[in-house]
Amino acid sequence: MKKKPHDQHLETPWDRVEKQNCCEVKGCPEAGEFRAPKSRLKLNSYYWFCLEHVRDYNAKWNYCKDMGIEEVDHLRRNDAVWGKPTWPLSGAKQGIYTHRMDELGKAWQKFAGNDEAQVKKSQKYIPEAERQAIHDLGLQSIESWKDIKKRYLDLVKELHPDTNGGQKSAEDRLKKVNLAYSLLKKSIFVKETLQETELTS
Repeated sequence: MKKKPHDQHLETPWDRVEKQNCCEVKGCPEAGEFRAPKSRLKLNSYYWFCLEHVRDYNAKWNYCKDMGIEEVDHLRRNDAVWGKPTWPLSGAKQGIYTHRMDELGKAWQKFAGNDEAQVKKSQKYIPEAERQAIHDLGLQSIESWKDIKKRYLDLVKELHPDTNGGQKSAEDRLKKVNLAYSLLKKSIFVKETLQETELTS
């Protein structure tokens, strides 16, 4: 099997390469044991120096040599974000960014089983009477009986005739709240739901 030719374009600065025997500084008899890149455009092409001359070379090294102010500023900005494009939320690309984040959020909710279709599907399993009772108490869902009872007591205190001066609307609302609480208290569905929640929590 033939060995594939070496591709220098695939090299990285930390790849192992063969050392050169002599330091590349003219007249230096020391061994060339330390490498240094030839330029910022040829980071995988090296000079080989002895320790003294590689230190001197590194002290004079200027990565931005021959670059204009705009080029240096662009390089600095690009490096600040690790080469990834970025923009302020109030910028021209805000719409694209917001749209992508919204799509990402929807995809994650769907993956987690919390998309709108899944929520609507789960809500269908609540009997109509219980759903109306939950709504009358101003709740979104059945989480615990403690929460239901607390909500009921808060509403009773708020709608009591002594608090509202005998207003008819408050009295009617209190009747609906009492009926809703009574229904949920007797509901087998609510008992089974809360029991299942307690077992899985």
